[in-house]
Amino acid sequence: MNNRIIRFLTENNLTSTRFADIIGVQRSSVSHILSGRNKPSFDFIEKMLIAYPDLNAQWLITGIGSMKITNTVKNIEPDLFSSPIIESKKSTSPESIIQKQENNTPILNNSQEETIKKEKMDKTGLTIERIIIFYTDNTFNEYKPH
Repeated sequence: MNNRIIRFLTENNLTSTRFADIIGVQRSSVSHILSGRNKPSFDFIEKMLIAYPDLNAQWLITGIGSMKITNTVKNIEPDLFSSPIIESKKSTSPESIIQKQENNTPILNNSQEETIKKEKMDKTGLTIERIIIFYTDNTFNEYKPH
């Protein structure tokens, strides 16, 4: 991995001291890693990836892929959440949109069902099959348009 870090520094015109200052580690740590004396710790790799968000973690760790994250990878998330059905859910609070039965199955009123039917086609012409919302307490709700 030290060879990939050296290549990263070279391609970004960084000295080892400047790099250490940017990622917030001791300069001696970088020196030891670059010389091969020490292997980078998880903390070191994490700091590097946070400081350089375009750096491909898979390439850094395994050498597979390209050094930089490509545009197609970076653009997946915004496109995923830009479908009309998601946007319509953002505009109103979940409590006002969906009531739940005792078994957590959503109950939609007629206007909500119509909205879902009208908006279930996304911009690619594909039908939305289901939406799953995951919560921080490890629970989830699944919604299926009719």
